[in-house]
This record gives sequence, structure tokens and C-alpha cells, in this order.
Amino acid sequence: MKNIIYLIAFSFFGYSLNAQDSNTFFNQITLRKSFQSKNDKAEPAIITYSKPKNKNESWLLNAAIGINVLPNTTKALTLSPYIEYHKNTLIDKEQENFQTGLALEWQLRNISTKKWTPVFISSLKYNEDKIKNISSFQGNYYFTPLLKGKAKDPKYFYIPNTVVDFGKLFQFVYSPYIGIENENRFSTEDSSDKGYIYRAYFRITSNISLFPSCEKLKEKFEFNIDWQYRYNIQENVDNLNKFKHKYFTANFNYIFFTTQDGKKSAKIGLDYTNGENPSKNFEEQSFYAVNLKIKF
Repeated sequence: MKNIIYLIAFSFFGYSLNAQDSNTFFNQITLRKSFQSKNDKAEPAIITYSKPKNKNESWLLNAAIGINVLPNTTKALTLSPYIEYHKNTLIDKEQENFQTGLALEWQLRNISTKKWTPVFISSLKYNEDKIKNISSFQGNYYFTPLLKGKAKDPKYFYIPNTVVDFGKLFQFVYSPYIGIENENRFSTEDSSDKGYIYRAYFRITSNISLFPSCEKLKEKFEFNIDWQYRYNIQENVDNLNKFKHKYFTANFNYIFFTTQDGKKSAKIGLDYTNGENPSKNFEEQSFYAVNLKIKF
């Protein structure tokens, strides 16, 4: 079963490469942390590696790579087959998670003629927890609102997905998400881990970019917060003892490379993580890490 999943995943990528010329292909490829955010708010892929003398190596890798197979559509729509991998051996409860599937983002209405539009973000994927040997199919269905811009006026700071300037000091934007996640575990070592889970989902992310008016310092320093809450609304898995799942990350970054449109960037940052994320098999714990971060 696993070999079939891998074959399907790589077939998607092979089809996308054959269907487009090389320049178009590389313009449509994206590297990011995951496919759980709006495309323009996607977090960069993260990597940390250490090899102390006479000790085992340690890894932290959170990365996803996908290809938009609808580059020429006239609608605000992307459909991306993707592969995602998360490995963390810096922590007590190690994480190794592989995912592959299809990610969709769809802006339902034309924001130039409407006051606002819902943005629908979804993915259907195969998920493998390599630590507990649990394989599952997962679905994520999220929504976030997008409203017309307000010329960066700070009095509209409360409007979601709207960038505002607080003088020369900092620029602020936040994004709320609400939705449903489902997980169907079909292969497990222990029969008590099998079954289905449906979760309600709520998330808020925010970005503060420092010194937006200073030519030498703008787009150099930023502070990000990501808070997620999940609640099991229905399940039939015997080996579950938690129904509420909280996950929090905060990071401060120095951006040493970025393109004018902001779609490509490289950063180094200090990250703090606390909580658990069952959609990526990350168990409850907390840690700090200094990471290299890349997005394109």
C-alpha cells in the first residue's frame, strides 16, 4: 500500500514536469513549511542540523514542496500535488511524519468587485506516522476571509488579512482560520489505534514586520505568532486519551534575502514551540531552536 502511495505521488510530479516547459515548471513550484496556510501567508521551510562530537546527529526539518497544475486559470485558484516531510530528533518525543496529496486554494469571489470574499483552503492526503507506524488518509477543510485593503490605515488593524502600518515602527497583519479536519487510520501496529477522527479547527497567525519605512531595515526583521486549537468532535479510536489539542509557535527572524514580490526568501530565526499538532504527529512538548528558513 505504501509503495502504491509513493508511486502515485511521484507520478503527479512527473506529469506536471512533462506538461510544462522547464521555465514554467520552476515558476509554479513552491517550497514552504506546510500547505495549511493561505499561499501568500505560507511559512518558509525550516531546517536545523547538528552533529556533536561522539554523539548522534540531530535533525529538525519541516518542509513541503508542491506544484501548481493550474497556472493559466483565470480564477484565483491553485491546485497543487505535494509532498511534505517533518522530522524532529531535537526533542524527547521524536517526530517523523510523511504526507503526500493534493492541496487546493480557491478565492471564491473577485475582490475587485466585492467588499470581501471567502478563501477556501483544503487538502486531501496520505499521512504516515513513522514513529508509531500509523498510516491514514486525512482531509483538511479551512476558511479565511479576505477583505478589500484599507491603504494600510492602522485604525483597520482588526480586519483579517489586511496589512496596516503603525507609523515607522512596524507593519501588522493577522489571519484567522476555521474549519474541519478528518483522519481515517487504516494501518496500525496496535488495533486500538485504528479508526476515524473528526476535529474542529481554529487558528490565528500574525506577522509583525519591523521598520517598514526605513530603506536599510525594512523587510529585515519580523516577529510571527501561530496559535492553533483542535477539538475531537467525533471518533471511534480506542487508544485516545486527549480531545483538546493546543499548539503555539513564536519566532523572531532576520531576513537576509528576499525578492521584490516577497515570494522567495531566506531567513535565520529563533523559534519557540509548545503544544501538540496531531495532523503532523507532533506530540505535546516544548522546545527552542535556531533555524534556517527558506521559501520559494
